[in-house]
Amino acid sequence: MRWTWMAVFALAAGCNGIELEKLVKQHPALTRLAPEPAGAHCPHGGQAVLSGLDLDENGVLDDSEVTNTEYACTTALAYSQPEAAGAHCEHGGQAVRTGPDLDGDGELDDAEVTATEYVCATAVPDVLVRTRQVPPGEHCPNGGVVSHAGKDLNGDGLLGDAEITREVYGCSEPAPVLTRVRLLTRAPFVCQQTSSIVDAALDLDRDGVFDDEEARASTRVCVDPALVRVRQRPEPAGTRCPMGGIAVEAGRDMNGDGVFDSNEVLGTAYVCQPTSTYDGSYLVQDAADFAALGAISHIRGGLTITNTQLTEVVLPGLVSVEGSLSITSNAALTRVELMGLRSVGEALFVGYNDNLELLTIGPAGPAPEHAVHVGTNLGLSTNPKLQTLFGLAAVSPRGSFTVTENALLMGGDRFPYLEELSGTLSIWGNPTLQTLPFTHLRTVGGTVQLFNNDALTSLEGLNVLTTVGGDFLISDNDALPSSSGLWSLHSVGGALQVIGNDSLQDFGTSFLSRAGSIIINGNASLATVGPMLSLKSVDKDFGISNSPKLTAVMEFPLLVSVGGILELSDNTLLTDLSAFGRLLRLEGLHVTRSPALTSLSPFSGLRELDGLLVKENPELTQLGLSGLVRVGTYFIATDNPKLPGCLATTLASSVYTGRAEDLDIARNAETACGP
Repeated sequence: MRWTWMAVFALAAGCNGIELEKLVKQHPALTRLAPEPAGAHCPHGGQAVLSGLDLDENGVLDDSEVTNTEYACTTALAYSQPEAAGAHCEHGGQAVRTGPDLDGDGELDDAEVTATEYVCATAVPDVLVRTRQVPPGEHCPNGGVVSHAGKDLNGDGLLGDAEITREVYGCSEPAPVLTRVRLLTRAPFVCQQTSSIVDAALDLDRDGVFDDEEARASTRVCVDPALVRVRQRPEPAGTRCPMGGIAVEAGRDMNGDGVFDSNEVLGTAYVCQPTSTYDGSYLVQDAADFAALGAISHIRGGLTITNTQLTEVVLPGLVSVEGSLSITSNAALTRVELMGLRSVGEALFVGYNDNLELLTIGPAGPAPEHAVHVGTNLGLSTNPKLQTLFGLAAVSPRGSFTVTENALLMGGDRFPYLEELSGTLSIWGNPTLQTLPFTHLRTVGGTVQLFNNDALTSLEGLNVLTTVGGDFLISDNDALPSSSGLWSLHSVGGALQVIGNDSLQDFGTSFLSRAGSIIINGNASLATVGPMLSLKSVDKDFGISNSPKLTAVMEFPLLVSVGGILELSDNTLLTDLSAFGRLLRLEGLHVTRSPALTSLSPFSGLRELDGLLVKENPELTQLGLSGLVRVGTYFIATDNPKLPGCLATTLASSVYTGRAEDLDIARNAETACGP
C-alpha cells in the first residue's frame, strides 16, 4: 500500500498560526466495461468504459464510485440492394440494410442486420422517399414507421439527410371495433321481409360508444333486427384492407342450434385498422410532401393536396381521413386513385384540376364491395377533362352531393350506397352530362337542383326518389324531353320549379301528393301539364306561365287545395283547364294574357277567393265562376276585349267584399248582358 504525505494548512478561528498537518490517503483508480445497448450513445450498441476511484478499496468499481464514462461503439455496416416494384416500393428502389459488425469480419452478415430502410423511387423524377420501422418511443408510443422524402440532389439514388425536406411519422394505433344493428326502413326489393343494416365503427376515442362519426362500414341483411347475429374475425392485409383490419359478419342462426356458423353469414362489413396513423392535418404542396405520405393509412385530421405539379395522386394504402379531404388547383394532375379509402370524416372536394381525367375513390366497378362514408359533403367542381363518375360509385356522403361545371362529364354508374342526403343534391353547369346515376337515392333533406345541364336527356336516375325536403329545381336543361323518371316522387317540401327547359314537352308525376308550391315557367316546347294523379294539395302558389305551346292542364283528380295564388299567364294555346275542377278555395286566381281561353268555367267549383285578377285575355267571353260566393281583397277585370264588362260588374256586386279602391273593372267589351 502506497502512502503520501501532504500538509494541509488551516487558520483556526481566533488563533494565530498553523493548526496542524493532516495525512491524506490516495485511493487506487479502477475501470470496468459494461454493455451499451443501441441508442443515443451508440446507434448500434457497443460498450461503456466506466472509471473512478476505488473508495472502499474492495477491488471493484461500484456504480457510486464511477466518475467518468466513455463509449466504445460497435462498428456499423450497411449495404444496399435493388428493391423490385412491390409492397415496399411501388416504383422500385433500394433496400438499405444496416447493423453492427458483431464478428468483426468487416462484412454485414444477414444475421447481423438490425434495420432495413427502403429508399423508393416515386412517380416524380429525382424525388425519393425512404422509410423504416420505428420502435415504441416518443414519436409513436406503440411503434410505427417514419418516412423521409426529398430530391436526390447528388443523383446517387440514396436520399441523404441533407436532401430530406419532409419527415412523417405513421404510428400504430389499433382501435376496438364496435357494431350496432338497426331496422332498415326502406328494404331493398330483394328482401321479402323485415331487413336490417349492421354498422361497424372504430372506437377511436375508446369510450365504448358507437359515435356516428366513427362509422366505417355497413352491410344489409334480410333479417329482423332482433334475430341478427354478429361476429368479428381478423381480416388480413389485402385488397379489402391494405393494412389489415376486422371483418364484421352478420346473419342469422338459421338452424337454431345456438351457434353462428360460417354458412349462416349473410353479409360482411370490413373495418380497416389505422395501422399507420399521422397525427394532425397534412398539407401536400410538392412531390416530396406527397411521397412521404405513402406509408400512411390513417390521418387524424384533414388532407389537402393543392397547387402542386403532381401528375398522379395514387395512395393505395390510405384508408381513413378524419377531417376533410381536398384535392384542388393541381394544374398537371391527370389521375387520382384512392382505392383503399373507407371513410372521410368531414367533406370530400375535388375541384379546379385542369387536366384531371381519371378519378377513383374507394373500390371501383358497378358493384363496389364496400362504401366510402363521407361525413358531410361531396363536391366535384370545375374539372374540365373529367368524363365520368364511374370511379365514385362507392362514395356515400351524408350531407350534400354537388357536381358542377365539369365541361366533359357525361355520367356514371349508379351509387348503390347513396340512399339519403340530409343536405342538397346539386347537379348544374355540366354541358355534356346525359344521365343521372342516383338510382338508390330515396330522400334529400334539402334542395334538389338540376339546371344548365344542356345534354341531360332523362331523369330516370332519380327513379326511387320519394321525398325532397326543400325546393326541387329543374331548369335550363335544354335537351330534357319529359319528366319521365320521377316515378316515385311523393313530396316536395319547398317549391317544385320547372323553368326554361326548351325541349320539355310534358310534365307530370304519378305519385306526387304534396308540394310547397309549383312553378312551371318558360318551357318553350311544353304541350301538357299532368297527369298528376296523386296531387292533393299545394301549400302556397301554383303557377303555369310563358309556355307558348301549352294546350292542356289535365288530370289532377285529387287536387282540392292551393294555399296561395293560382296563376295562368302568357300561355298562348292553353284551352283545357279541366284539372282544376275540384278546387274550392284559393288565395288568388290570376288569369292573364292567355289568348286561347274563352271561359273560366273549369273553375266553377270555386267558392271563395281572396283576390281575382283577369286581364288581357283577348278571346275571353265569359267568366263562368258560377259557384263563387266571396272575393275578399281585390277584384280586377281589365283589358279583356270580348268579355262583357257588365258580367264582371254583376259578379263583383254579388261577391266582392273588399275596399272600393281595390275594385277595377275597365276596358272590357261594352256588350249588353241582357234584361
